Amino acid sequence: MSYFILISYCILISYCILMSYCILMSYRFFNNYRYISGITLLGLPTEVYLFGTQYLLSLTPTVIGVIFNIFAILPVFYNLQLISLYEYMEMRFNNAVRLIISFMFVLSWLFYVPTVIYGPGLALNQVSGMNVHIVTPIVSVVCIMYTTLGGLKAVVWSDTLQATVMLGSVLTVIYLGIVDVGGLSNVFQFAAEGDRLEFFNMDIRPTTRISFWSASLGTFFNTLLNVSCSPTVVQRYISLPSLKQARKSSLGLCIGSLTFLLLSAFTGLVIYAKYKDCDPLTAQLISKPDQILPLFVIDIASKVRGLAGLFMAGIVCAALSTMSTGLNTLSGVIYEDFIEPVLPNKPNERNASLILKFLVVMIGIVAVTLVVLIEKLGQIVEMSQGFAGMTNGAMQGIFLLALFVPFANTTGALTGGIVSLTIMTWLTMGNVLANTNGLIKHTTKPMSTELCSNFTEIIANSTVPAQIIESSIPNYFPFYKLTVFYFSLIGCILVLLIGIPVSLLTGGNKKEVDPKLLSPLTNYFYKAKKKYNYSSVQLKSYD
Repeated sequence: MSYFILISYCILISYCILMSYCILMSYRFFNNYRYISGITLLGLPTEVYLFGTQYLLSLTPTVIGVIFNIFAILPVFYNLQLISLYEYMEMRFNNAVRLIISFMFVLSWLFYVPTVIYGPGLALNQVSGMNVHIVTPIVSVVCIMYTTLGGLKAVVWSDTLQATVMLGSVLTVIYLGIVDVGGLSNVFQFAAEGDRLEFFNMDIRPTTRISFWSASLGTFFNTLLNVSCSPTVVQRYISLPSLKQARKSSLGLCIGSLTFLLLSAFTGLVIYAKYKDCDPLTAQLISKPDQILPLFVIDIASKVRGLAGLFMAGIVCAALSTMSTGLNTLSGVIYEDFIEPVLPNKPNERNASLILKFLVVMIGIVAVTLVVLIEKLGQIVEMSQGFAGMTNGAMQGIFLLALFVPFANTTGALTGGIVSLTIMTWLTMGNVLANTNGLIKHTTKPMSTELCSNFTEIIANSTVPAQIIESSIPNYFPFYKLTVFYFSLIGCILVLLIGIPVSLLTGGNKKEVDPKLLSPLTNYFYKAKKKYNYSSVQLKSYD
């Protein structure tokens, strides 16, 4: 046993030394890990444990989206060097479009941040028994403090260090789990026997929770927005000294995201191998599915003193990383787009800093308050996809109009954006209420309670056949049954289907669009009077 513990510590120490060296040499490579949150570390293993590996096909849009961003979108934003990304909308259309897309961003993150901090709340509740509503304010206060005091630099460095802790703890727990279940071959054998290895569920019904189509196509526009047109990443791209380094940073985002997602998904397979004969949720060892990872860590990490605490720290780090980035960017967007324009005189640097800090605190308070709503909803992965789809598809649609449709005008962008936001908010809220009232249920992969005889309470017949579940659902509006994994796709298509015809019907653009506001791909085909050179960029100075 001591030999086993020694190997575990050697792996962890070696990894930490390697990652620390990488951080000291080039921390910018890791500066976009805001997408690795508690949703990834907690939600994805649960997703794989309950529903199999079909969700992993959402990695494909990440790769395609990053490649598309590097060549077709990033050069535009890097050249413009805007303090606020949404200034671009004012330059391309007008201030009204800028305000509507800024509003969508704020709305999206106000729901996303509570989902993020809810994750560690669940984990620490499982480990320590602390109430979720005690944990989340504590986590939020810590995050608010260093975000307020340190600004973007603190956010970038903390994200980098937190990424190290996250990856190190995940690797160590995976290693211990593989040893515990008897080796790597057993993990895949048990997964295959339990029907967890699934990639080609070709069911085309839009109500199917997740299929090949919803995982690979339905999530594309949400992913594309996250890697290319989100202030949280563009803000960091343009901080780099050259477009080449910005492209490397985008590639680093892709590699880092794929690494964490694959590791988290594999953790779900290891968890299934551990509990294939006794489902913890059925045995009432946990109260919510997303608590299965903390339970697993406690079970297998008890052999290595301190490891369970390190892993919990990794989950908290994931939440802090995402929340700090969200608070910093949200405060900047709200100040730049909603507050500063209505002030009679532009505040000096000191007053502007005070306003931004106040906004960080207020947003943090709102996020903690919304946890009360979030905890009543379903699984973390599905919940985050639903709230993201409410706004992200519409935002991406407006950006596509701006970058790739030269004749798209303000009327088209506004009409498409408002209609898409309205319809998607209605669908999302309807879906949320249906889930909250138990009107939508999804059949998980097979679960067993064969070896649960040691537990005193077992919920009998926990896995109900699909046909029984569906027949027990009362009638309600059929569109609420649409899987949330299609929401971003629907939102984006609505903007394009409405925005393009409306632009044409209202006369398009009265004058030629400045080529620097269009994608390089658009300029390649669009006969602009002047071709814009994206490689020669004069950086602004904000010192």
